[in-house]
Amino acid sequence: MSTAVTTTEKKLTLGNFLNQANTADFLTKTLGARKSEFVSNLLALSDSNKELLQCDNTELMKCALNATALNLPLNKNLGYAYVIAYKDWKTQEVHPQFQMGYKGFIQLAIRSGQYRTINTCEVREGEIKRNKFTGHTEFLGENPEGKVIGYLAYIELQNGFQQSLYMSLEQVQTHVSKYSQSGMDKKTGELRGVWRNEFDAMAKKTVLKLLLNRYGVLSVEMQNAIEKDQADSEERYIDNPKTGRYVQDAVIIEQSEPTDVVVQEEPEEPVAPAPAPSESPKQVDFKNL
Repeated sequence: MSTAVTTTEKKLTLGNFLNQANTADFLTKTLGARKSEFVSNLLALSDSNKELLQCDNTELMKCALNATALNLPLNKNLGYAYVIAYKDWKTQEVHPQFQMGYKGFIQLAIRSGQYRTINTCEVREGEIKRNKFTGHTEFLGENPEGKVIGYLAYIELQNGFQQSLYMSLEQVQTHVSKYSQSGMDKKTGELRGVWRNEFDAMAKKTVLKLLLNRYGVLSVEMQNAIEKDQADSEERYIDNPKTGRYVQDAVIIEQSEPTDVVVQEEPEEPVAPAPAPSESPKQVDFKNL
């Protein structure tokens, strides 16, 4: 008799796990009235990505709770945060991995009240002109029919400090090859996983994260997001070594010195905030699991 576990059985196992007395009690204490929404979203997430069903249930739940702790919706269609299945090619085991989306970083920056402007976008042929001597970049206008040649992130703080970071398409691909074990097949050079399916969004996230990590004013939430991005449930960076979280394969293309630090009062009304529950998330504590 075969002992293979089918996808349906694994899904039922996850559902039963989430409804076990100790797990349900933990989620109730942690999430309160948001428990039902979390369970529903996690089951829907696993149903839409069959590879997640190969992961350990506790690991999967812990990774999903990272999004809740940051008060970001865990819905891949919204693009704020994700949980993906990561295969450790050394052990052949499949683990869940928390991934921030570029929209998630923008949302956390808006919440901090420290940014006047923050954005990341693709750059097409003929859209920018860079002076290699001064480092300044001139925007020449949109060219929607042009070929994508790179990605740009830009921030302006409330104190007037401005900074941009540009990575060419080749630099992004080199970064993936160097720092993401799951993003590229080292033998064939072909992209795989989330980098193959969502290259544009991942490239935007990469340049924005590198810029924020080096030049941004980071709130506690933003620091937590950077630390947890691409980590597994035990905060191991199998696919994201610390050396890959800093500006190395990129070009800083614009900089202005900040004025005196301004104490930020009430932030301006946020633009396009993420859907957020009325309750503030409690600190997630896994010790009792």
